[in-house]
Amino acid sequence: MVNAVVLRDIEIDYGHTLPDHFSFCNQIHGHRAKITVAVEGELSEEKNSSNRGMVLDFKILKEIMMKEICDVLDHGFAVFKDDAVDLEFIRKRNKRFLVTDEPPTAEYLAKWAFFRIKEKLPSNIKLLRVEWKETPSNTAIYAEK
Repeated sequence: MVNAVVLRDIEIDYGHTLPDHFSFCNQIHGHRAKITVAVEGELSEEKNSSNRGMVLDFKILKEIMMKEICDVLDHGFAVFKDDAVDLEFIRKRNKRFLVTDEPPTAEYLAKWAFFRIKEKLPSNIKLLRVEWKETPSNTAIYAEK
């Protein structure tokens, strides 16, 4: 059996704030994030199958990413549950928002996305990592040990 790695990207627009941060990140602001998911698995050897030679069809991986990440956070707002002022404002203002257990840093959002994606993958596919590129020069990566 031959293992291979497949990577898929999506992009979303979202807002957040880090209320206790020392710099401008404590302001309400937004990002155009690029999220990359890396999965590993055996290449399908099933004869006469459209999946032959694939780990996981890119279309299927994209559908999972869109449902679990984009449909939740694109054009939405990530707000920390302990940030009472912003949470009240966002709940009144936005239809699409994510209440986070920790401040919604790129690192936390990569971890959040990791576990949402992991639950939806076929059992024969291993999720290696989620990369959350918050800006063109800032990326957080979450992977299990």
